[in-house]
Amino acid sequence: MRKFLVILLTIAMVLTLSSSVMAADKKVIKWKMQAAYPLGTTVMMHGVEWKKFIEKMTNGRLQVDILPPGAMCAVGDIVTYLEKGVFDCAVSYGGYYTGLIPETDFEIGLPMGHITWDEYWDAYWNRGLGEIIREAYAEHNIVQYPCAAGCYYNFNTNFPVNKLSDLKGKKIRALGIYGKYVQALGGSAVVIPGGELYMAMKLGTIDGAIYDGSGLQDVKLHEVVDYYTFPTAAQIALSFLINKDSLEKLPSDLRAIVNYGTRFILEDSGNRYITNTKKSMNKSVVMGSVTKCWLPAEELAKARKLVAPLWDELATKSPRMKKGVEILKQQMRDLGRPMD
Repeated sequence: MRKFLVILLTIAMVLTLSSSVMAADKKVIKWKMQAAYPLGTTVMMHGVEWKKFIEKMTNGRLQVDILPPGAMCAVGDIVTYLEKGVFDCAVSYGGYYTGLIPETDFEIGLPMGHITWDEYWDAYWNRGLGEIIREAYAEHNIVQYPCAAGCYYNFNTNFPVNKLSDLKGKKIRALGIYGKYVQALGGSAVVIPGGELYMAMKLGTIDGAIYDGSGLQDVKLHEVVDYYTFPTAAQIALSFLINKDSLEKLPSDLRAIVNYGTRFILEDSGNRYITNTKKSMNKSVVMGSVTKCWLPAEELAKARKLVAPLWDELATKSPRMKKGVEILKQQMRDLGRPMD
């Protein structure tokens, strides 16, 4: 992937410096990127890496200013503000917007679905799931690109989870379909932005949270979390979002660099994200801050039966949602983990 980025960077630089580029097009363009998570975290690495590579690939003609969470709007309003062009791009998590764009449940990854990034990648780029997600965002004047998030995405808790009944009555932070996942397994779902999890856990406002393993070190959740549940509920994804008007206003050469380069920049940062998640988990366990819990096979079988109706419920929302569920169900059959 690094070699590919070097090649892509070289091609982009040649395009940018080409004598065929009109002088009027060489002016510096400045974009604003709204972050949904604290700067310096693994989550925002996608934005930092994108800024770095895009600025290099455009020879500095496109400059990007990354704004901290809340700078331009609340995290839950990012899609609404981006649609209107208040800023040009954002790194965010689709779980915040499932009420506005139901297809974002596919974007983040369904519980008991993909367990590795190659499975998500296959569904998105090869099986047509990405077309469904991007079509839904396009209706809001947004171009969406997927980027890998946590390979560990399950319960961070202050109590052990060795069977589903351990979750009964517990207050768990969860977004999007994962709120219903928590409810299906007996817990009570609470919506809290990622940046507020630490204090919510510390103060006992919640008993746990569904959050990826990178957060154990990134936002110091290992200080307030005692247990992490395995196996993962899913390999999840974040999104890099660009205002369609901002993209189309770019000179043609820059537009091509951003449109095609973004996919491969995010594949690179996504693999680094997964590596960092594994390091975060291992460090938290080795230092004695966090203990791993494992749901046995019989409990996982119960969970799949409880979660399957959630998939079917999504399919009733629209023809497009039905098509997405069908894509995922066929993929799970192909992988030997049927959800029907």
